[in-house]
Amino acid sequence: MCVAAFGKVTELMGKSAVVSFRGALKEVSIALLPNVGIGDTVIVHAGFATEILKDPQKMYRDVVATDAYARQLIDAIEKENKRLHERELKIMNFCGTHENTIVQYALRDLLPPNIQLISGPGCPVCVTPEEEIGIGLNLAKRKNIILTTYGDLLRVPTRWGSLEQLRLEGGDVRMVCDISHALNIAKTTKTEVVHFAVGFETTAPGTAAIIQEAGNIENFSIISSHRITPPAMEYVVLNSKMDILLCPGHVAMVTGTTPFDTIVKQYGIPCVISGFEPVDVLEAILQAMVHFDKNECVLMNQYDRVVKERGNLRAQNLIHETFTLKDANWRGVGMLPQSRLVLKSEYSKFDAEAKFDLQLPDMIETTRQNCLCGEVLKGMKPQICPNFGKECTPTNPAGPCMVTNEGACSIAYMNRAMI
Repeated sequence: MCVAAFGKVTELMGKSAVVSFRGALKEVSIALLPNVGIGDTVIVHAGFATEILKDPQKMYRDVVATDAYARQLIDAIEKENKRLHERELKIMNFCGTHENTIVQYALRDLLPPNIQLISGPGCPVCVTPEEEIGIGLNLAKRKNIILTTYGDLLRVPTRWGSLEQLRLEGGDVRMVCDISHALNIAKTTKTEVVHFAVGFETTAPGTAAIIQEAGNIENFSIISSHRITPPAMEYVVLNSKMDILLCPGHVAMVTGTTPFDTIVKQYGIPCVISGFEPVDVLEAILQAMVHFDKNECVLMNQYDRVVKERGNLRAQNLIHETFTLKDANWRGVGMLPQSRLVLKSEYSKFDAEAKFDLQLPDMIETTRQNCLCGEVLKGMKPQICPNFGKECTPTNPAGPCMVTNEGACSIAYMNRAMI
């Protein structure tokens, strides 16, 4: 009973709050902390938030700054940096959790200034384009439709409004923790239930498993905005001057190492699969630097305690059995070939786009003036946006990167004392 954990408040819901524990979301009571706000770091004990941590940035910073092994890693990085003549190194990550670790633990401040850690298009909610969210909005406006999705997608603004706004206007839009909740809703009603599915290779197997479980249920379908990671990494290699790619560990947990090894061999750029603790990220950077500029362009797997060469074969088979790939637009990036997972023809009865004859709205080629999320997804620092922290905040977001806790803007804002 004496075990407590600390996490960050991401959403307030009356007497409850959604708290993120390093990306794992849990609803807790705030009856003991009625003045808690979004972004506060709270201590949670037995389901109740019991205290607000006054200086979470110092706590996170000290975790690394006072850790002996982390100090050894930083010293080794500095030694390798001198071997490389302190040349500029651009290292891009493809996971919001990596970016959160980098910012939260102030890793940029602990590394030599010539080593640039850059956030890339690794947030699935952020890269989902407006026109796909528009499909969900158009569908949810119809009678006798229940639309389910995840909390962060609800609040993403579009030129047609947000799903959250539609819910407040009376639309039956519901937040769920996972797709199985949507299927359970369908089993208890005759109303059509449509789940808006987003995520990379980590969440796609769960969607596939539920589609196969649905069987003869007639009132359940999905809008699939699932994406796969390699096309985005290839885009970065071809359209930027990154030196090293930091690969997402939990995507690799599912896919295995082969997709990333292919990028290394095809484009000759060092890639390292990394875990998500601060020492994981430091180890990954060190491993990449050791091999950099030695004509040893290899894939490194720092996260080998989790990531195996063949990955999760059951999860891969579920994806391959259930989905096929098609070209798709990514917010801020553009059209990427064979990058969106959509249901195969044998599962067409669960495809909401086919079932309800939904059409994608026209794409917008120009970025809205009050939102630079497209540029942030390609590596721009959130603070460069003139609206950051002013017209655009987590409670009043102008774009998806400020909505979700995997978005670079939200991460920067929530940890702004560290920046």
